[in-house]
Amino acid sequence: MKKVFLISAILLGITLSLWGVYLFAFKENDIAKNQQAKELAMKIPTSLLEKKQAKISPISSEAVLGAVFDKKNEKVLYFSATSGELWQVDSDGAKPVKISSTKIEGLVGALWSPDATKVLTIFKKDNQKVFSFRGDVKKDGEQLDTNIDNVAWDGLGMKISYKYYDQQTKKRSLSVADPNGENWQTLAQEIPFREVSLASVPLSAVVSFWNFPQASQESLFQSVSLMGGEVKTILKGRFGADYLWSPDGKRALVSSLINKDGKNITLGIVDTNGQYRDLNIPTIVSKCVWSFDSKLIYCGLPGGVPSGAILPDDYQAKKFTTKDTFWKINVGTASKERIVELTEFKSDYDASALFLSPVEDGLFFINRIDGKLYKIII
Repeated sequence: MKKVFLISAILLGITLSLWGVYLFAFKENDIAKNQQAKELAMKIPTSLLEKKQAKISPISSEAVLGAVFDKKNEKVLYFSATSGELWQVDSDGAKPVKISSTKIEGLVGALWSPDATKVLTIFKKDNQKVFSFRGDVKKDGEQLDTNIDNVAWDGLGMKISYKYYDQQTKKRSLSVADPNGENWQTLAQEIPFREVSLASVPLSAVVSFWNFPQASQESLFQSVSLMGGEVKTILKGRFGADYLWSPDGKRALVSSLINKDGKNITLGIVDTNGQYRDLNIPTIVSKCVWSFDSKLIYCGLPGGVPSGAILPDDYQAKKFTTKDTFWKINVGTASKERIVELTEFKSDYDASALFLSPVEDGLFFINRIDGKLYKIII
């Protein structure tokens, strides 16, 4: 009996010893793996970690023009500002792919159809602005009449409206046509302004137009049906004004001078009946974009404006760049909140050509300082 007990005790001791060795070996292995993981993390470049965590970061490696979000393919499209070639990239800047090797000399901009399947490229030729229509974005364009000097897509991307200058009569008119310039029809026989801005009114068959914003000029904000008819005046009396329609087409954002001195800009709202309300936000509409439900706007508020600058003229002439901060603004209450804290800024940003991702989790803009495309995580 004592022998059996003694043998059992010895076997139990051996078993416990082996189990202890087993546990110790695995513990050492886990410690080694954890140490390896720490060492690997330390080897990851700090710049890469910052890029993943950054609230605001570049998604292009070069200066771009005509950036747009292609909702169908969930990609961002843009033209290279140097070569004019067309690229696509993931919304975080990954997987850049050249989708057209066609080089456009003198490219200065691009106007995309609402579904981003067609585009009007804008380039300088003999010091003159010229438009070219691409029904297939991967192929060469079809040049429009050189007397066309400003264009806007309709809401469906089926037609374009444009300002036409008649060299013989010296008159300026507003017309509508197919995107290649065919099947045109005059909408307004004579426009008194040399430089005119155009924008289709969303969810309607109406196009709006106004004189290009200048501090010394009173703005005349007008509209006309694409089917023809009487020209309607929406708003007048504001100086240096520019406009941006809400997605529901019920109102437009207005930036204009507080006083006719070219010093202070304010943001306001006007509805289709001409009722104006000031938001008292000091920025211009080219630094803003509407939310898709037409309740909010995302804007860059400019800082670093020279004390003697005439607005908006000197900014449009690129005599200076701004140092923007970024805000989300409720147009109903005019309340605002930052979307990027000052501590998260890595450099200065002069925001232009703003647009949102389809689910509004990203705000994109072209920085006029370096020409690159940037994304803010919302």
